[in-house]
Amino acid sequence: METEFNPLTTAHIDIQLEQGFPEIRLAAEKIELWFQPVYELTTGKVLHNEVLVRWRDELGELRQPQELLAALQNTQLLNQLDRIVVEKSIELLSKQANVKVSINLSNEIFEDQKFLSQLHAWLSQYQVSAKRISFEIEEEILWQKQSLVLLFMTELRMMGFYVVIDNFTGRFFSLFQIQEFPFSMLKLDRCFSRKNLSPVQKQLAIAIAYTTRAFQKQCVLKGIDDKLSLKFANDLGVRAVQGYSLGKPQDKPITFGLIGLLIIRIIAVLIVLYIFKSLIGVDIFPNRHSWEVIGDFIQSVFESK
Repeated sequence: METEFNPLTTAHIDIQLEQGFPEIRLAAEKIELWFQPVYELTTGKVLHNEVLVRWRDELGELRQPQELLAALQNTQLLNQLDRIVVEKSIELLSKQANVKVSINLSNEIFEDQKFLSQLHAWLSQYQVSAKRISFEIEEEILWQKQSLVLLFMTELRMMGFYVVIDNFTGRFFSLFQIQEFPFSMLKLDRCFSRKNLSPVQKQLAIAIAYTTRAFQKQCVLKGIDDKLSLKFANDLGVRAVQGYSLGKPQDKPITFGLIGLLIIRIIAVLIVLYIFKSLIGVDIFPNRHSWEVIGDFIQSVFESK
C-alpha cells in the first residue's frame, strides 16, 4: 500500500558508498518499476507502458515518486536513478517479448557522455530491440538545454529508439518549431484534460493535435480521469490516451487492451452470479436475467470512463 506524499516528512533513502570510489550510489535493489498503460483511442489496445518509479523504505513501505525525486534534488543522483531504471526496464523486456515501454529521463542524463554507449551495451547484453523502447523528455527540459538535448534526441533516433516530448503545453515552443525536432510522439500536458478549459486552451489543444497529425507524429492526451476528458480526447482526434481511470499504475506491465479488460470483468460478474445462485442459493437479481445485469454493468463501465 502506498503512503501519502508529505514533503515535510520525506522518507530517508538508503545509499551506499562504493569502496575505492568517492561517490555515492543508490541502492538499486530498493528501486521498483511500476507501469501505467497508454491505450490507442480507436482500438483500445495497449501501445506501450510508461515506466514509473517507486522505492521501498526501511520499513518496506512503498513510497511515492515525488518523495524520491524531492530527496534526490541537488544530489547528482538523478543520473544514477536514470541508469537503474533504464537497465531494469531493458532486463524486463528481455523476459517479456510482447511488452513495449516508455521511460522518463531526468535533466541530468544529457550531461552523461557515457550513457549512450552504455545503452547500446545493455541492448546487446539483454538482446532487446531499441524499437520496443521510447524515451520521454519534458518540453521544459528541452527548452532549457535545447542544443544538448536535440543532439541527444537525434542519437537516440539513430539508434532506433522512439522519442516522446512529454508534458507539452506550447509555452516554450511554437507549433512551427517542433516540426524540426526528432520526436515520434507528443504527450499533451494533463492541463488540457481538465474540466472547464477556456476557449483559448481548447483551440490550442485542437491546433496541437492537428499539427502533430499533419507532421505524421503521434499525439497522446494524459490525465484521462472521467468520460468528459475521454470525449474531449476523441474530439481532438489524438492517437492515444492515458489516465488513472483507464489504467492505474501496477507493478507489472499491462498487456490487455480495454476490450480484453472488459471481457475479464464480464466473466468475473458471471462467476459471482453463478456462485450466489447455484452454490449459495441466493438470487441477487430475482426478477432479472443475468445478461440484463451484464448489460447494465457494461453501460456503467463506459459511463465511468
